[in-house]
Amino acid sequence: MTTARATTAASCAAARYARGAGGARAREDARTRGGRREVMQARRKMTTTTTTMMTTTRAFTTTLCAVDRSGRTRAAASANVVDYAPAPTVGVNRQLETSTTNRRRQMMPVRLLTGYSEVINTLCDELRRTSAGDEVEFSVYVFESGKSSQRVIDAMVRAVNRGVRVRCSIDGSPVSKFTRWCEGSTTLTSELEELQTKLGREHFSFEAVQQPTHAKFMVIHRKYSLPTAIFGGVNIGDRFANWRDFAIRAEGHEVVQAMRSSLFKADTSGSADVRDAGIRFITNLPTGFCPLAWTFPRYKNFPGTFNVKPTMMKLLEDVSYSRYRIAMAYMDAVGADMLDAMLARGNTSLTLVVPRNPNVYHDANRKALKRLVQRNAARRNGDSSNLKIVMLDDMLHAKVFFAESDDGAVPDVAMLGSCNLKQRSLGQFVELNAEIQQPILTRALRTKLDDIINESLPICDDDLLYAEPKATVEEWLG
Repeated sequence: MTTARATTAASCAAARYARGAGGARAREDARTRGGRREVMQARRKMTTTTTTMMTTTRAFTTTLCAVDRSGRTRAAASANVVDYAPAPTVGVNRQLETSTTNRRRQMMPVRLLTGYSEVINTLCDELRRTSAGDEVEFSVYVFESGKSSQRVIDAMVRAVNRGVRVRCSIDGSPVSKFTRWCEGSTTLTSELEELQTKLGREHFSFEAVQQPTHAKFMVIHRKYSLPTAIFGGVNIGDRFANWRDFAIRAEGHEVVQAMRSSLFKADTSGSADVRDAGIRFITNLPTGFCPLAWTFPRYKNFPGTFNVKPTMMKLLEDVSYSRYRIAMAYMDAVGADMLDAMLARGNTSLTLVVPRNPNVYHDANRKALKRLVQRNAARRNGDSSNLKIVMLDDMLHAKVFFAESDDGAVPDVAMLGSCNLKQRSLGQFVELNAEIQQPILTRALRTKLDDIINESLPICDDDLLYAEPKATVEEWLG
């Protein structure tokens, strides 16, 4: 009771004080203390929010960065370590990568390279962009000395010094040796072998392939970004600087894997298709040597799979297409007969551009052209309006088919690569061609072909003269 009375008395005294003179100061102090509490509460709330955000950010960063080689993600929170299943993170990454790849493919999955300088610059740029853990596959028919060749080699060496694995090969078969003998040219075989010894075979390997290998390509497998490939008809050497030729740069897992599959596949289909990119790769892959085929190349192929000629014939025989432009470095009777079969369909036309003075097979080329002209004219009672042949004064090294339809709904189709219209190219050599329907590329190629055709001059009777037996020997050797 005493305690209760004391408490009540104290409360009453406090109430009187509040109503009295000290009340105003007390109320002001209360308001001040209340304002300070509100400020302190707001600061504590902001600090808590910031701390939560920083903790979340650290956890998210840890989750993204702490990825071990097994592909599992680990996130550390305080003293606890939580293992996350790889599916969510990997799935998101794959979705992002697929989305990015699709956008690139829609914009320009493949890019046309025109001319030697652009090809060399692109090769060196792709090598410059490599990093440790990347792998490079490089193959070419002719690799000669010169400043441009040294640029490529220097780029390879710098890549190896960064931790890139480089595998290089060139044709070392009797066919390329004969070509070098005819032209009086050289090869960098010994220099590349010395480079292998200097850098170590595990870092830089070189092979002079004995199977005739006419394919020309470079593939870069990148550890942290999309792989790239460059392929076409371009050899390496300064004397090729003014030659007219084409190549393609392609990017993305699907298109590069399709190209490699066509060259190094386990099956025997001889082609690989990337429908989204509008490109299909076709190859010739000999697996051995046959003396009978070497003696009679027109009638028998080497052992292996040869799909370039059937694919060319399918395009030439496709009734959907009626207008053809073809740029071809070298031809023989087999190639002439392929083109004549297309013209025999009726309602078709062909514009063919060839070099006036090719570096090799000059007489064989003219013999093939005369065969084509005579057969077409004989079938049409002397009317050759469906066939236009022009000659380019520059060296034309391209191997390009371009087909157009009278039906606007049928897309243009092009084929380019390494394969000439010659019997040994079609039935004995390793070759890599691509059939393309991507509009961006076909439009660019048609423009460049038209430029070459417009620079060329129509043939006259003197352009069909050739010497025998030189023409026949060239035809058999080539």
